[in-house]
Amino acid sequence: MIVHVVMFKVRDDLDREAVKREIKARLDALPAKIDVIRRWEVGLNVVASPRAYDVALIAAFDSLEALQTYQQHPDHVAQVEYLKSVSASIVAVDYEGAG
Repeated sequence: MIVHVVMFKVRDDLDREAVKREIKARLDALPAKIDVIRRWEVGLNVVASPRAYDVALIAAFDSLEALQTYQQHPDHVAQVEYLKSVSASIVAVDYEGAG
């Protein structure tokens, strides 16, 4: 199982709360469109601090190939463009996790 974790920090010049909700809605729509997703959770930060990110995504895939399929899927690519446009920073890690 490949676990994919991504965190997003919303740009300071935007309405942080509105953008967080929009990011969550857009991300939560992806599992219905991309069948290689095995697990999916999107969370909004509840403890503000200078080091905190605003939105976290935790997803799981059967293999690296499935992760690559997800990353190349047109619906994912479209959301990446939006996420880049509203984020000051995006960090990610992919690791082998327990099934």
